[in-house]
Amino acid sequence: MEFTWTATTERTLSAGSARLDVLEYSAAPMEGPLQGFPQMLARPARWRQLAVHVNGGTATLESGALQYLRGDLEMQAVSAAGGGGGLGGFLRGAVTAAATGEGMYKTAFRGSGVIYTEPTRLHLLLGELRGESVIVDDGAFVACTGDIAVSRHVNQGFAQMVGSGEGRVQPKLTGSGIFALQSPVPPEEFQILELQNDSLKVDGNLVVAYTDGLTFTVERSARGLLGSGKTGEGFVQAFRGTGRVWLAPTLPLHVGGVTG
Repeated sequence: MEFTWTATTERTLSAGSARLDVLEYSAAPMEGPLQGFPQMLARPARWRQLAVHVNGGTATLESGALQYLRGDLEMQAVSAAGGGGGLGGFLRGAVTAAATGEGMYKTAFRGSGVIYTEPTRLHLLLGELRGESVIVDDGAFVACTGDIAVSRHVNQGFAQMVGSGEGRVQPKLTGSGIFALQSPVPPEEFQILELQNDSLKVDGNLVVAYTDGLTFTVERSARGLLGSGKTGEGFVQAFRGTGRVWLAPTLPLHVGGVTG
């Protein structure tokens, strides 16, 4: 059966002259049901797309996320190792390198217009930074706009977990503006936990982002000492201090197939 796809704006977030829209595409059958015959219809899963509205400002997208754009926008792939004139010089330092000296490439835009990302079946989460930093799970970053710098955070806590000298590299967003992340978990199922000189321990990869005012470590769990940890490795992620944590307790219900 053939379907037509209709887009609606699922949610939106604005800051200054910039705006992020989440477009959701749902399928409807092109043919009506046959009269007198019951019809069991399995609709395709919904797709989502991010629209980044820029008005004389800047935006940064994950490499490969762009589908198309409209308006007077300059575009260039940038990295800490890059430079030169034009947009590369304008955004020099917006994307920095890790201590290893390796560059992290993103796609940068400047001007006025609308940028559309590739459709995805993952859910899109919108958030705002107000002069702070947030560390994002690897693969979750989609886009940001405003005065936000994208850099690399080397998380040594994971190196301790695997007994390696190399840490896990994660995106770090710093500054003021709005951003979008992707996850198999709908935004309504996330818990944004406010920690005030508190501690949080999480068994499993349920955290999509946290503010860098928190101290992160990986610790052996009591269950792990008994050999009954979920992952078999017996470790938990520990967050201590003051800040926010984006936690997805329903993630295990979505793993194995992204729902619509």
